[in-house]
Amino acid sequence: MRGPFETLCISEILAVILDGLQGDKKSLYYMSCCCRAFTDPALDVLWRSMHSFAPFTSLIPQSASFANDSWTTDHDLLKYRPSNDWKTFDKYAARVRSLCIGDYINNIADLVKTQDCYTCLTVIRGQDGCHPFPKLRSLIYILYGPISPQAKPFPPSLRSLTLVCRDAIDCDPIELVLDRAVAEAPRLKELRIIGLMRTMRTLHPTPQPHFGQIESLDLSKAYIRAPELATLCTLLSQAPISDLKIHLQDRLDIDWDAIPPMFPALKQLDVRGSMSSVTLFMSRLAATNLHTLVFQPNGYFQGVVIVFDYLIPIIVKTFGKSLKSLDLHINGPRPRAEDSDVIKSIFQGLEPLMEAGLQSLRLFLQVGSTLRPVQFPPEVQSMLEPSAWPSLKHFHFATKE
Repeated sequence: MRGPFETLCISEILAVILDGLQGDKKSLYYMSCCCRAFTDPALDVLWRSMHSFAPFTSLIPQSASFANDSWTTDHDLLKYRPSNDWKTFDKYAARVRSLCIGDYINNIADLVKTQDCYTCLTVIRGQDGCHPFPKLRSLIYILYGPISPQAKPFPPSLRSLTLVCRDAIDCDPIELVLDRAVAEAPRLKELRIIGLMRTMRTLHPTPQPHFGQIESLDLSKAYIRAPELATLCTLLSQAPISDLKIHLQDRLDIDWDAIPPMFPALKQLDVRGSMSSVTLFMSRLAATNLHTLVFQPNGYFQGVVIVFDYLIPIIVKTFGKSLKSLDLHINGPRPRAEDSDVIKSIFQGLEPLMEAGLQSLRLFLQVGSTLRPVQFPPEVQSMLEPSAWPSLKHFHFATKE
């Protein structure tokens, strides 16, 4: 190959071009067809992130076509004998790094069929001592029923797992699913749970040491009732989680004294929900090096100033020595007449944090419409200017709808 094509044959340059085409599957396909030198690199990018399992159903060899049959049992799968006709399937499956089995709004019948097929393949290929997606790093898996004991849905290569819970009556309890996930994927580092999960409602007496690789936990889109929260807090309390996002419900009936001190390695916390639940949750945190806090409490119809007067000192006492960045959201519903008093109360309460080394403060005020400017008395307006806080490297105030 001569001329300008020689430049494209430099692997580093070709990789940059292909990465820029990640969302353009048609162009990646054309690239893979136009030149043999581009075929494998383009196919690697084309198949790297798959938002559906459907393209793989047509690659299943005829000898294993029963894996796509809803009437197939585990006994039928275990009778299958490994063969050499998986070359086409393996050629593409080995390129996949991120896979979504289905999404939360899919037709339930299609979702069940697709995920059953994936599960069956893990049983069949498991007899070869391998996983159908041997280089998978990220998986979105739907929990809609019990997971077959013979299945291996979580490959050893997995680093990031999203569990979408559909709260089916026969769905496996979340603690059993997590036990399986870390047993099959011991190097799992990122865990995200979405939806309404189930639990066995029997609290583990001690934290479980086998969760020792998880560093990031996202529960911001999980509907967590009291039993599930108690279970997760106990199971994961000593995991080296440094980044936590969580949405707490109101009126959580939990014996917080029974929960061991949690998340000592925590460095970033994004917490939202009921102020009472958040306060109790933070009282059990054992983190001594938390440097970033994003706090989005629910609004209150009355007594907003009193609530913040109570909460801010807890933040100062718990994280004052390490906190460097704070995002604070003042959300509705609340009496608009109290906004000035709330802002003054927050700034007065945060002064010890600023003296202790807080570097960034961002304050967000929820309003009915951002088209109408919010008016404050001059005393409060002056507090909202960056020049009022010279010790901070970054100060930002904004309204939001």
